[in-house]
Amino acid sequence: MYKEKDSVAFLLLFFLLFPYLMTVLILGREACPLRRDISLEEYVPAVTASQISWDCSKEAIKVQTVAARSNLYIWQDTEKGDCVIQEAVNYIRKQDMNSFMLEKYQVFLEAARETRGQVLKQNGEVKEIPYHTLSGGKTRDGKEILGEEYSYLPSVDTSMDIESPEYVKGCYFSKKELEDKIKNKYSGFSLDEDMTVEIKDTDSADYVMEIQMGDQEFQGEEVRELLDLPSSCFTVQDLDGEIRFLCMGQGHGLGLSQYTVQQMSLEGKKYEEILSYFFPELTVEALN
Repeated sequence: MYKEKDSVAFLLLFFLLFPYLMTVLILGREACPLRRDISLEEYVPAVTASQISWDCSKEAIKVQTVAARSNLYIWQDTEKGDCVIQEAVNYIRKQDMNSFMLEKYQVFLEAARETRGQVLKQNGEVKEIPYHTLSGGKTRDGKEILGEEYSYLPSVDTSMDIESPEYVKGCYFSKKELEDKIKNKYSGFSLDEDMTVEIKDTDSADYVMEIQMGDQEFQGEEVRELLDLPSSCFTVQDLDGEIRFLCMGQGHGLGLSQYTVQQMSLEGKKYEEILSYFFPELTVEALN
């Protein structure tokens, strides 16, 4: 009975405050004379909601909330931070915020409240936390990819990701289609008659580091962006005049794999335990 009343009260309050909240998110704290001291915490639920499926469990959403807060803290008062907030605003504005969606959004507010102020630190320093939807079976080693500064991002087993129906996707390109996509950035690119596409190097998680196409070499992540591939964890085959990129996973493969996070939460793991699994060198601590 009380829970039902609380839910109704929440919805009424949200409808009353929604214009104000959107003004804060869209125009910034200076646009709201009622309160100019809008804190980082006020942005966290919306940013988190734009980064993870609303169908995830609260514990998984808490994991993403701590990651989002850590990143917002690092990026606050920077162009990147402004972009992240604006992306969240655009995402929320596109949603049909009916009573059903408002109830789902309440989980993000609760996750932010129940983890209030918590970030991931190493030796007292807040760390940037990358995330992706689905890995290729294990996450990438931050030190191997980005250098010593990112050694706090270890490669961990995420073989649960293989169970996802979205794990494998084949992307097919004719010679002309592939050339046209690359030419959007490199106007002089052309593929030889043999349609040479050869992987030259991969990292320890089998993500492509270097690939040769024609007489040019590209980084795997760049090819992912140029061809709009779901992942740079792929193999390449020439099939009847078409080039097939067989991609495993979705995203860059660093940091949190949201699919594994969700599966761990469904097994009963708490958000602190999940974060410790992905980042054993980091600790969940409160901001000063």
